[in-house]
Amino acid sequence: MRTDDISSFNPFEPDHLSAPAQGYALMRQEAPIFRLPLPGPSPVFIATRKKDIEAIARDTETFSRPQEQSKWRWGEFDPEIADIFPEAGYKVVQTLQATDPPVSLAYRGIVEQALNRKKVIAMEPEISGIIDRLMAALPDGERVNFVDAFSVPLPLEVICLILGMPYEDAAFLKFYSDEFTHLVDPVHPLPRALEATKTIVKGYQYFAQMIERLQRTPEDNLTSAIANAEIDGRPLTMEERLSMVHVLIIAGNETTRNALSSAMFVLATRPDIWAVIAANPERIPDFVEEVLRVHAPAVTTPRTVMKDTQMHGVDLPRGSSLFVMWASAGQDEAMFEDPMTFDMDRKNKRGHITFGMGVHHCVGSFLARAELTAAVRRWTEELERVELAVPVEEIRYDPVFAFHALSDLPIRAFRKAR
Repeated sequence: MRTDDISSFNPFEPDHLSAPAQGYALMRQEAPIFRLPLPGPSPVFIATRKKDIEAIARDTETFSRPQEQSKWRWGEFDPEIADIFPEAGYKVVQTLQATDPPVSLAYRGIVEQALNRKKVIAMEPEISGIIDRLMAALPDGERVNFVDAFSVPLPLEVICLILGMPYEDAAFLKFYSDEFTHLVDPVHPLPRALEATKTIVKGYQYFAQMIERLQRTPEDNLTSAIANAEIDGRPLTMEERLSMVHVLIIAGNETTRNALSSAMFVLATRPDIWAVIAANPERIPDFVEEVLRVHAPAVTTPRTVMKDTQMHGVDLPRGSSLFVMWASAGQDEAMFEDPMTFDMDRKNKRGHITFGMGVHHCVGSFLARAELTAAVRRWTEELERVELAVPVEEIRYDPVFAFHALSDLPIRAFRKAR
């Protein structure tokens, strides 16, 4: 893959998707508004510079999302996929992630009751208990896929706890989350997306049954709050309730899972950083912020251009799609000096927008940071060191567009002598 010629650059090539930093830099420098090579009736663009992304996020009149979803795959209209949901009796709408004020604030208010700072702090003993069990099961000095052993189960157990879903169903919820990536990510072919859509419909059926049960018999969990919520005296529709639960499953699972894996990858390849935070646990939040900046777990979200406009001399017609690349923003050399250097002493390390910003700031960001901080602290308390179990060249991020994810991270973890 060439990363020195914008005219031949293809952001969907597997080499770029697995290691996107050079490609992001090329786009920021040569084509900060870059048109994606995608089929469909409307053009699709990428925004990569941090200042541009911030401006797009603030301008909800020009860059928004219609509440009813019509583009089932990001940047590609597939009637075959769009027909599956109505045939199953569902109409997908946008709620938490892709709406704008004032409606987005109402949806967020429902969820913030369970994910605010006070509630997350109250959950810390339960999160610590989950981490204790996962650490106890980690083999001493033996090869293990850290993603399966730790990164996947921790956020899954936490989101099941918050939503009131039995952990016996966690395997299906992980499968559901993984299949959503196959549905929306344009690197996957249409037949694979059609297959994934059927899983999403099964998930909707699962969520709908739970919501109906909780409407009859409310419980103390976030799904129950959603099931019985109202906005300005109007009960939410089933479509709104399903959308909110869906977003929470995806966001509560994918982003934290990916960030945990990246954090362990950094520590397994940088014993100097391990030594610093092990000796100075107060530096763990600094470490977490650099992981989030350099290895943003969720790469992008789409917006719809609501009226004809222009950026950097590129015409953006009404109805076109524009992806804001949160991951690229954290690596913007105009904002972060030597951006690919992992520097916990960086003065503006919290200046990243990995969790979005403003009205689009991730409602679960405090929970994600709490899980990451607690996990890293326990790693350095119980382990003497960690190392990769394979050469570093064999570690490759998954070649997908939407997430910065590791499916495999073979490590050896060595416990401290008792």
